[in-house]
Amino acid sequence: MKKILFFSCIAAALLSFVGCEEAGNEGFEGTNYIYLESSSGKTTMWVEDENPLTVNVMLTKSLGEDLVLNFVVEGNNGFVELQDNPVTIGAGEKFATIALLPAENATLEGAENLKLTLDAATVLPEKVVLKGGFDFVVRSASVAALTTEQQAIIDAYKQSTGIDISKYLGLVDVNVEYTGYDNENEVPLDPVTFAGKTIITLSDESTAGSPVLKMVANAMGIEDKMYAALRAITVEDSEFWCNSDYYPVNAALMEAIGWNADSPETFSASLDGITLNSDQTIDFVGTGVDQFGDAIQIVPFMYDFSAYNRERLIVTDESIGRDENTMDATANPSYHLNHNNISDDEWEGGNWTEASASISSDAMTFTFCLYMSNNDYDYTRVVATYTPNN
Repeated sequence: MKKILFFSCIAAALLSFVGCEEAGNEGFEGTNYIYLESSSGKTTMWVEDENPLTVNVMLTKSLGEDLVLNFVVEGNNGFVELQDNPVTIGAGEKFATIALLPAENATLEGAENLKLTLDAATVLPEKVVLKGGFDFVVRSASVAALTTEQQAIIDAYKQSTGIDISKYLGLVDVNVEYTGYDNENEVPLDPVTFAGKTIITLSDESTAGSPVLKMVANAMGIEDKMYAALRAITVEDSEFWCNSDYYPVNAALMEAIGWNADSPETFSASLDGITLNSDQTIDFVGTGVDQFGDAIQIVPFMYDFSAYNRERLIVTDESIGRDENTMDATANPSYHLNHNNISDDEWEGGNWTEASASISSDAMTFTFCLYMSNNDYDYTRVVATYTPNN
């Protein structure tokens, strides 16, 4: 991919500067940055989840003495606690970790943008500088109790199939195998695997004979990947997309809505219409539109993006000078992501797979491909496997 994904770019950059530093440690005289990065690539935590969000704390160059760093969470209102704080990076070392945990008895409605950063009183050695901090989102996974009608739908499906779908409702564990594409060499990338959680509810589309699920947040476990792809081809693309010399309309949009690589935003991907069949197969592919407005078959993710919400309120084509040649001057995730037909292999690049899904008492598995961003030369392949709650 052009800038494959936000976390991949960070990882590559870190490997690059670490390699250079190790090759010439003694002669290094530049800024010694402190980098913060999610150890798992996840940037979302749930107040109901006891598992920590671990953040790597990394130096460009090791120091001759211990470096003690005291962190705080900006915007925290009793949602998050820090474990192993202050952090000490030992003399001669360049790496440590800090864990973010939901605060005990924390309550939250919706989502909050937070930032892990250094306490203002922290005194750093000369030329040691924090690079940006770590932005993350904390969410609530609470869902409404089942109605009598919904429980009847669940009971009927269990009677006909033996599967209790209530165990797939709420905050559900998902493991994802994710295969991107190397545009430069025109080959699929090696698959990567990661774990996450999805909020799943019984959809309003459900009927007595046909249960339908809705993934309310982190649909298919790839919400972070989608947001990273969106950022990579817009506000992080300083060479082209947000270069005001080339694309003044993009710069006008960013200024109008206060959107840039550092603006705190919330991004969420949901998926409705996941229909459970009596033979334990699942229908989840639907109709979408491509960038030209033509109907296509896709996994029809829906997005809630704070920057685009602002755009819809205050931006018109006339206000930023947008015309038919500059329609990508938008924060609309649906314009930039997942807008290529998946019913046939239109790219012939090696990552296409026919969409399929099934459910059992042990797992609910989805296999599909999607055209992750408009900079890709082939599909991304996803296998998302959900494990039922106890």
